[in-house]
Amino acid sequence: MVAEFIEAAYDEHEARIHGMVLGATRDPELAADVTQEAFLRLLAEARAGRFPDAPGAWLYRTAMNLVVNRARRAAVARRFAPRLMQRDDTPDPESMALEHERSRSMHEVLAGLPVADRMALLMAAQGLSGEDIAAHLGKSHGATRTLLCRGRERLRRAMAEREAAR
Repeated sequence: MVAEFIEAAYDEHEARIHGMVLGATRDPELAADVTQEAFLRLLAEARAGRFPDAPGAWLYRTAMNLVVNRARRAAVARRFAPRLMQRDDTPDPESMALEHERSRSMHEVLAGLPVADRMALLMAAQGLSGEDIAAHLGKSHGATRTLLCRGRERLRRAMAEREAAR
């Protein structure tokens, strides 16, 4: 039943999904990757017993979400790429002390967060995807995104309070 469902969805929607993604990205390889990933996710849903009522719409939304997520990741990578460059200059002792203090504050603030928030934030910091974090925590992807958003906000607020108190 799953194989027939996926085969029918692929035959009916693959060309349109690929064309839509190609139009959005203007990159044939990326369009092929995103199209494949969308169908793999549909397969995972079908194997879990969840068959979308409108597979074309489901694939369209999934593919567009994948395009947006990849664009966001690329933007973040471009924004932080300069920080990855090696610097030959040795930091002065004051900078080192401030960084050590910030690091200690971060550890203390993280220790004070709820366990689920802390685990999600640490996994995200290590580069795990939202889907991987959700699977590890046993939550839905949407609930995990909310958890991460709220955890980051708590972390920012607590760090800002510590900075203001200095």
